[in-house]
Amino acid sequence: MKRFAFLIPFFFLFTACSLFSFSDRVAPVSTSNQKALEESVEKIVSMLAGSGQRGLRDGPAMTARFDWPTGVAVNRKGELFVADYDNHTIRKIDRFGWVTTFAGQGIPGFADGKGKEALFHGPDTIAIDQEDNLYVADADNFRIRKITPDGVVSTVAGSGKRGDKEGPAEEAEFVYPTGVAAAPDGNLYVADRGAHRIKRITPTGIVMIIAGTGEPGYHDSFSYFARFNNPTAVAVDDGGNIYVADSGSHTIRRIDRDNVVITVAGSGRAGYREGLREEAEFFWPTGVAVDLEGNLIVSDSKNNRIRKILLPQGRVSTLAGNGQPGFVDGAGPSAGFDFPTGIGIDGAGNVYIADSANHRIRAIRPGILRVDHR
Repeated sequence: MKRFAFLIPFFFLFTACSLFSFSDRVAPVSTSNQKALEESVEKIVSMLAGSGQRGLRDGPAMTARFDWPTGVAVNRKGELFVADYDNHTIRKIDRFGWVTTFAGQGIPGFADGKGKEALFHGPDTIAIDQEDNLYVADADNFRIRKITPDGVVSTVAGSGKRGDKEGPAEEAEFVYPTGVAAAPDGNLYVADRGAHRIKRITPTGIVMIIAGTGEPGYHDSFSYFARFNNPTAVAVDDGGNIYVADSGSHTIRRIDRDNVVITVAGSGRAGYREGLREEAEFFWPTGVAVDLEGNLIVSDSKNNRIRKILLPQGRVSTLAGNGQPGFVDGAGPSAGFDFPTGIGIDGAGNVYIADSANHRIRAIRPGILRVDHR
């Protein structure tokens, strides 16, 4: 009964915020004011869940606690799942803002099973497939895990031994897998950060290296001769292109369907600059996602910003973040993040960010800040 009582005011608050964010759909606008309205639409950053205090606490979004969340994924129902790295759990945020522990016990370890029977050790990022199965880069267990929609956890690949070995899933080895992406054809792609390589897990359970020599560096080439430097996250588009947040080279790379690695954006130097392709600069990007228009959204972690790469041009701009570590909600350029990492995008194009050092989950949605009625 107490939970129900809480949800009533939360629901009305959520509804009011939704109307504010999407009021351009419900309020008529005259032709003379259309341009002014379009110019007033900006991206609004808001807090979705997390009190800001480190801990493991379920409950209402505003009082729930996370401990260095690093991954976000959204299912078709609009439910969010969070890789809560230092809590060694996978958390769930339902559509009413209620946070629960979906899998894991809050202690490091390794065990398959349902829900809290399972154990993780440093789950870093998560991905979701077309059947709403979750895939977890269980970094400190050197494994890739799977969670079904009803919470059953199993191991997809990795022997549990730290190494760099191809082959059948149960014999394969990872050095430090931090990124995972699920492709529409059933393949999984893994950023094995510690191996400086990108790997594929086929639907038949074979792990293979698809790009990277294994030596850290920054070199575009045919996939087996290319070099990466601490690749942290991966994303896949509908055309089968693989995008890599190559943290150590401060770039976003692409592995195309011809297995050629190219730099999409970034000079290779740490910095902050907008611009076209190699003119732009990033500082330790750790998250990458493909939005509904096929463009890229990037967590530029040490710049404390969320960046956007317009494709195919490769033009980089800042979606949100003022560059200073902190916690500030509001219009995109004025918002404050503190080491943002994982990114999730829902079916409406809303962007969700694991704001790691703030121990919160943030949302970036369209909003109306000003309408000129003159």
